[in-house]
This record gives sequence, C-alpha cells and structure tokens, in this order.
Amino acid sequence: MKGWDFLFSRHFLRQLVIAAALGVIIIWGSLKLLDLYTLHGQSIQVPDLEGYMEKEAGEILSSLDLRYVINDSLFDESRPEGSIAWQDPAPKTEVKRNRTIYLTTVAVLPEMVPMPDLVDLSHRHAMSILETHGLTVGRLEYQPDIARGAVLKQKFNEGIIEPGTPVQKGTAIDLVLGEGLDENITIVPVVIGMAREEAIRALNRAALNVGKEAIMDDNKENIKVYLQDPDPLDGAQYVQAGSTVDLFYRSIDVFDFEEYLEQLLSVPMPNLLGLSPREVQMILEKSELEIGMEAFEEGASRDNARVYRQEPEYQEGMIIPKGRSIDIWYEPLEEEAEEETDNEDI
Repeated sequence: MKGWDFLFSRHFLRQLVIAAALGVIIIWGSLKLLDLYTLHGQSIQVPDLEGYMEKEAGEILSSLDLRYVINDSLFDESRPEGSIAWQDPAPKTEVKRNRTIYLTTVAVLPEMVPMPDLVDLSHRHAMSILETHGLTVGRLEYQPDIARGAVLKQKFNEGIIEPGTPVQKGTAIDLVLGEGLDENITIVPVVIGMAREEAIRALNRAALNVGKEAIMDDNKENIKVYLQDPDPLDGAQYVQAGSTVDLFYRSIDVFDFEEYLEQLLSVPMPNLLGLSPREVQMILEKSELEIGMEAFEEGASRDNARVYRQEPEYQEGMIIPKGRSIDIWYEPLEEEAEEETDNEDI
C-alpha cells in the first residue's frame, strides 16, 4: 500500500481520532487537577494583624490555612513590645491557601547602632552622619580652638563617647565645636511655621541650641512653631554661636497657620510718592522691603529727586510680602527744574 493511501485509510484515521480524543482528555484532566491543587477561583482575604501579639497572629493565620514568617523587627515605644507592627501582603489582600505572610514585630529591646567618629569633621558633616545613623544632635558647645566649626569632642550624658560604642537609635549626641580665633557670631534663622523636628534641625545648622519649649494649646499633636525668641521677624538677630532660642508651639489641628504666616510675613504697601531717595531707603528698610529698579528723569539726582511713580502702585489697605522689591521712578524738584529752565533762557 502506498504512503498516501495509508494516510487516508479508515484504520489510520480511526487511530488519529482516538489519539486526539485522548490528548484532549489528558489536557482537560491536567487542568482540573491543577485547579484543585491551587484552589482556582478560591482566595483568602489577609486579616489585619497590626497590634496582635505573635502567638495570636499565628493562630489567626493558621485558622485561615495561611503561614507566617517574622522577617524583621523595629523599636517603637508607642506600641506594645512583641506586637505586630507591619505585614506583607497588606490587610484585605486576596491570596491562596498556604501563602506565607511576612510580619514585622515591635522589638523588645531598642535598636542599637555603633557611634560614628565625628572628631575633626565639620559641624554640618557631623550632623549629616548622625542623621544617617539614626541619631540626633543634642547640645552644641563651643571652646576656643583654631578649627572653627570643627568637632572637638562627642559627648553623651556629659561624658566622652568613643567611636564604635553601641547607642540606642534616636539618642541625642552633644557636640563640642571649635569657635575659631575671632568672635563666633551667627544669625538666628526664622523657624516660625516649622514642625518641631524641622525647627530644631534648622537651629542646629545655624550653630544654635533649643532653649525653653512650650505648647500653647491643650492639643499636643501636630505642633508647629508659633513664636520664637529671639524673633528675627523683628529685625536681623545676631547672637553668639551656641546660644539658645526659645520655641513656642501651637497645633495645626486648632490653629490656622496658613493665614497666620500670610499676615505675619506681610506688610502694608508704603506710599513713597514725593519722597527723596534717602527717605525711600529708610522706609523700605523699616518695612523689610527691597529697592528694585531706580529710574531718574533728566535733571534729577539723589540730592534733588522725588518719587513720582512706584510699582506696584500704592493702594490704601494693600498688603505685600516682606522682602518684595519695589521699582521707583524719580523726577527733579519742581523749583530746581524751573531754575534750570530759567538759566537756559538767559
């Protein structure tokens, strides 16, 4: 029998149909078994385990045919030791049976880090390294030394702390810095409107310490600086490095800081028309505004000029931000302008 005749014979076609049917049955059966094994279409919602102790969380997961692994821990004084602080997958996530849930617990002991070596580093560099290690800056002290701003000693509990010493994360490290050969003066930064941690960092960067602190509301949450003393908004404040700045806080939950800052950092628009350049300078400095462009008309000088135009224009009751610049145009006094005209006619 020829090959082509065999391929189209009844016997071969019958065997081919039987093989195809068996293949379909095998594939269908495999898929069904796979569905049964993976519980296709069936899922379990991951429970919220935050706050539970490890034993309680394990029992809950076991009852749902889920597994768990403690893969990390963190120190948090605001939560019970040994309780669940975080989980992966997150609560309400749909997972399959026997899925492993990774848990992070609250450490029984605080996390410790090795004390870095800050001696001879600059003040700002030392601050950055402390933050990298999870530590904070404590008090800043200054001693006479040629290396101005360099770290001379690193202290904890009024004693020297050696590099490599284990310290608890979040510990404040005091720094003794060189004050240089000249008078070590720094300017007080504006920290009004900043959160407490941000304000302290800003003062530390300016080589200053936090003095007295007071919260002026019953609500102690979400506080920001409401007032500071010395107050640079009353004028530039220059103090000795290492000096203290007192901070007073209010809670954003009960106080509108946005409106407060808008009013605090704004001044009334001054009316400069008819004033001399010297008078303009004095008024703008007093209002903490800047002189922008100054244009003098022909015949006008700083001795005889008077303002005839300002931009922005003066409007009664108008408020502008501190630090804004004002453009000014001057013309000569009318009397002197007339004298010059008469002289030209002669």
